[in-house]
Amino acid sequence: MRIAWVIEDHGSNQADAATVDGCAEALAAGVREAYDDVDTTTLAHVMLNVVAPLRIQLVTDGRYEVERGRTWEARSGAILVTLSPN
Repeated sequence: MRIAWVIEDHGSNQADAATVDGCAEALAAGVREAYDDVDTTTLAHVMLNVVAPLRIQLVTDGRYEVERGRTWEARSGAILVTLSPN
């Protein structure tokens, strides 16, 4: 499956993974990389308040949709995520 993300003012990226959990890990790593120029407090805020809720949705609602062959999309704060089965 493929996960793609767009982070306002920080660009976009995508990754392929065998599982939804792998996609969630790729998202977290991608966000950390995109915010590598900010201080630790700001990064912690983004990870806790933006990425964590997205990860929860990803492994629940996203998994449900992808397992049925559908694409799933969600937004939290400045991050838009798309999960697709291919």
